[in-house]
Amino acid sequence: MAENPFEVFGREFRRAIEEHGQLLNEQMKRVHEQMHSAMDQMKDEMERVGAELNRAMEEFHRYSSSNRARHGVVFEAEVHRSPKKGEPSPKRKPRRRKPPGSAAAPVKPRPKPKPLVDGAEAPVD
Repeated sequence: MAENPFEVFGREFRRAIEEHGQLLNEQMKRVHEQMHSAMDQMKDEMERVGAELNRAMEEFHRYSSSNRARHGVVFEAEVHRSPKKGEPSPKRKPRRRKPPGSAAAPVKPRPKPKPLVDGAEAPVD
């Protein structure tokens, strides 16, 4: 009889783990290959869409600049003027002020009660 009664089960268990490990590695390789092919397709599609978007943007800018030139329209963003003295910078938002009447009303303090002296009872109102 063997020293360790579980030795037979241990060998069988190790063999089963190695077999499952090999199957898992094969499946992971298949998934990895599928993922790479899908990522390559996505990359190609993104490049195509990006090029199409750039072309559409260039066409829009050409069209809008020709229309603005034709009609003499100048956008405020195109005019680089500096703010005058006392005028806030266009990058900063003005501070929000409280609306009128939102200030808290003053509260009249309550009178402090005087302690009763010489065993007198409190008056009943």
